Amino acid sequence: MDSEILPFLLPPPPATWDAQHEIRVHKRVAPVAHAPVEPVGPEFLAVLRRDRLGRTLTQDWELETALKDAGAEEDDDWVDEPEPKADPSNWKKQDHYAIMGLARLRWTATDDDIKKAYRKKVLKHHPDKKAALTGKQNDDAYFKCLQKAYEILTDPVKRRQWDSCDPTFDDTLPPATLKKGQSFYDVYGPAFEKEARFAKDPAVRDISLGDDSASREHVEAFYAHWVNFDSWRTFEFMDEEEEGLGLDGSRDAKRYLDKKNRAARSKLKKEDNQRVIKFIENAMKLDPRVQRIKEEEKAAREAKKFARENAGKKEAEEAKRRAEEQAKAEEAAAALEKERREAEKKEREAHKKLARKTRNAIRAIFSENNYFLPKIAKPSEIEDQQAKLDSLLEASELWQLEEFKERLDAAISGGASALKEAFDAEVTLLKTRQESEASTAKASAGDSSTTAVKKAKAPWSTKQVNALVKAIKNFPGGTVSRWEKIAEYVNLHGIDETAEGSTDQQRSPDECIKKSKEMQDATVAERTALQAAASEAAQKKKAVITEKPSDRTEVNTDVKVPTSGAAKSAKGTASAQATVAAGTTAGGFVLPDNDTWSSVQQSQLEDALKKFPASQFAAAPAKRWEEIAKEIDGKNLKEVKQRMKDLADALKKKGGKK
Repeated sequence: MDSEILPFLLPPPPATWDAQHEIRVHKRVAPVAHAPVEPVGPEFLAVLRRDRLGRTLTQDWELETALKDAGAEEDDDWVDEPEPKADPSNWKKQDHYAIMGLARLRWTATDDDIKKAYRKKVLKHHPDKKAALTGKQNDDAYFKCLQKAYEILTDPVKRRQWDSCDPTFDDTLPPATLKKGQSFYDVYGPAFEKEARFAKDPAVRDISLGDDSASREHVEAFYAHWVNFDSWRTFEFMDEEEEGLGLDGSRDAKRYLDKKNRAARSKLKKEDNQRVIKFIENAMKLDPRVQRIKEEEKAAREAKKFARENAGKKEAEEAKRRAEEQAKAEEAAAALEKERREAEKKEREAHKKLARKTRNAIRAIFSENNYFLPKIAKPSEIEDQQAKLDSLLEASELWQLEEFKERLDAAISGGASALKEAFDAEVTLLKTRQESEASTAKASAGDSSTTAVKKAKAPWSTKQVNALVKAIKNFPGGTVSRWEKIAEYVNLHGIDETAEGSTDQQRSPDECIKKSKEMQDATVAERTALQAAASEAAQKKKAVITEKPSDRTEVNTDVKVPTSGAAKSAKGTASAQATVAAGTTAGGFVLPDNDTWSSVQQSQLEDALKKFPASQFAAAPAKRWEEIAKEIDGKNLKEVKQRMKDLADALKKKGGKK
């Protein structure tokens, strides 16, 4: 029994339905009965029409619907175009726009244009209409092509696929070089409009190429859109069919054909993209506006590069000039400073020489005239007179000595009494002057109490007295801030660091002035006792090494170096060179073998190490050794550094022997 498809839906199964059984008879269907059909009405006419024209039910419905829609409205603006030859069997290669009568509009035709054109063509090419006009039956070839064209053009996807392969589209590019007289805008303007139809971004179609008067912003925006051009063009309508390849229609054959068509579409898409890229490159090369922009940018880069190089060159030249000027200025300043120091040195030497000469002349007059005493004077009186003269000569400046000598020369003719009177007057004048200086210094010390050294309460030691005598000789009258320098020298060289209360031994300028005055007024016996005490202290003062030296290879020059004895000079005068043991200085340094340094130079080195501690040169250690080298006679910086290395090696060697 053949199955039959019912043209209605069955009701839901009853509650007695059993899903376990495939068939269950609920009620039998009535048998089909034949009934006569009357030959009247639209349905009867449709049956006759389908039988006469050989149409299926679906084809007849589509044709009648199209005819009905076509007659729904009229369009007075319709422009009829020449119609191409229609071949339904070759519909894929037909021009659908020409079939629809839209060849003038093509891809710019809207949906309304397509519908209107379709209605007009249906009224003209409907098989029934043609049969009534021409008497020909089954003349539906054009109508079938019309229906296929309408189907493709009303589907957005299929229409794009067809527009991508539009046979009327010219893929050729404008020439890469323009002939004489050709305008870039006339040649490439229409080409850009033609290519813009495939742009996914509608802004590409909205912006035009423009002309030579277009602004730089317009040109840059135009080419920015085209450099990023993205085409929607596809090539499905170029696919090959099974019939053309003679395939058997199997699944493998279909897969092979699909793969082949995909590869062909990809190749065509790639070639089209390369064609557009080449088109844009040619346009940018020929566009006079782009060339002008590139020339402007190149000129700006060159100008910027030139300005940068010129600025760097000028800056380098200016830096070189400033360096040369600074070097010349420093050299000139150094030369002037050297000349000034040499002049000052010569002046000091000349001053000392003249003062020494004047003192010797006064001493000669003093000796030739019996010490300005009667011939029967006692030895003690002579010693007192000699002490007064020494104090007078030591405390007087050059101009005072010269005036004193002039007065002595004038008194020579008056005899011994006149000379003694002139001498006593000079001594009295000296005392008055010293008292005035002492009061002035005391007032100055009171005004600068914040910077003055605290007055020492401890009595003057023999070491301090000897340091005071040396300081007075090293800083003669006329020296700037003389007594401040003398006090500093006494505090540096006269302090006994081993004694208790060493901080109370600091001496102020006022104390140094007072002590100097006391020494000038001292008797011969007091001076003799002072000299004997100084000599005894120099003989007894010895450093005793009680600990073994460390194995360090360098001498720590930051520690305080013990003094080598009383009455050291500030720069190179002979001092007591008592040693603790053979090969060891009074300052505790172990001398190297085959020593080439003199005792005076070694003493100057030890004093310089104390005078310039490392803590004062933390920022520039090399400067310290330069200053130390200046304090040592006959030695340069390199020799001083080598000396310190030799002393360290000697100390290490001695420590190893022990």
